Amino acid sequence: MTWPRNALLLLLVLSLALPACGFRLRGAVDLPPAMEHAAAEGVAQYSALGEALARSWQQSGGRLDFDADAESARTRLTITRDDLSRRTLSVDSAGRPNEYQLTYKVAFELFDADGEPLMESQSVSVNRAYQFNPDNSLAMADEEERLEQILAEEAAVQMLRRITFQLRQSAKTPSPSTPAERDDETAR
Repeated sequence: MTWPRNALLLLLVLSLALPACGFRLRGAVDLPPAMEHAAAEGVAQYSALGEALARSWQQSGGRLDFDADAESARTRLTITRDDLSRRTLSVDSAGRPNEYQLTYKVAFELFDADGEPLMESQSVSVNRAYQFNPDNSLAMADEEERLEQILAEEAAVQMLRRITFQLRQSAKTPSPSTPAERDDETAR
């Protein structure tokens, strides 16, 4: 009788200790308030990147909408480039490819609710190499699709981290808005 109760108590203590020591899900980021509700443009909701972005926002405690008319969103993420390319890394003695590299590039911009840019255009690039077996082309197609999803996840996490860092940096260093304020800053 006491064993299940002790096990339950131990499980409860461990589950409370994990967040206290800083443990987070992979890819989770502390979102600034401006990023808690964002809208995405230029990416399909059910594409590999769209799903990865939505999952990253959700794991970080925010919400990403894909409706272009999401008026309640405080920021708008615009994807200007979403490109997957494949290049041959090595060939066998017959000249057939036996290793490829997938490169996933995403370019994006971030705007506030009024359409003012919050950060300059940025790009993220991630890549993976994989062995190719021409005798098992169906499995290789599945492997490439799985790698595309992994690359989209990595790109989404990098994007979210970069956006969060940029917004926190710009919040720490406010720039004077009028020439008189700039003169006051230089006089000090």
